[in-house]
Amino acid sequence: MKSDGIWPVHEIFYIESMLFNTEHATNSISYLSKIIEKLQEGTDPARFENIDEESLLNHVQNIVHQGAALARYFWPVRKGHEARAQVLKAALSVSDDSALKNTNLRHAVEHFDERIDKYLADGIVGYVFPRYVGRTPDKSDVPSHIFRAYYLDTGRFEVLGESFEIGDLAREILRIHELLIAFNANGGRLSVPST
Repeated sequence: MKSDGIWPVHEIFYIESMLFNTEHATNSISYLSKIIEKLQEGTDPARFENIDEESLLNHVQNIVHQGAALARYFWPVRKGHEARAQVLKAALSVSDDSALKNTNLRHAVEHFDERIDKYLADGIVGYVFPRYVGRTPDKSDVPSHIFRAYYLDTGRFEVLGESFEIGDLAREILRIHELLIAFNANGGRLSVPST
């Protein structure tokens, strides 16, 4: 790598690497979208009963994981990769306002093991839900503890008591995915010829 960015012949490696992340996230976004569309059809409350909660939560968590992997291309963890990050940010129009930069969401899933330790350290009482998919629950006098949840009415993902909006992240991943596909079709270059 050159100190001022990425050699043009090396651009394809970054495109292909990021396409791996966006493609896997896109598959999960598609799965989630189909479930939500199905749930929005009709008024029969039974349509909520046949949801494969674990699969849905795994897909939501996969979107977050793939988003975290993408984010590291634009905001490297270690010093010395800033030039590469700037080239990729410029090529993909990624700014610091991007949903990918939400480090709280990334840390919620990337450091999940440590967060579980801290969450359980003081002991918990009340209702405990290993997983939950449905409408946002009403507040109760009895505390509840949710391991992982996806709220269908708000599109929020909850991890150990912290709630995050997933829609903006999904839209940003889809936007980047389309650009990467175009770059790949353009001979593996980080730009598309203007017409």
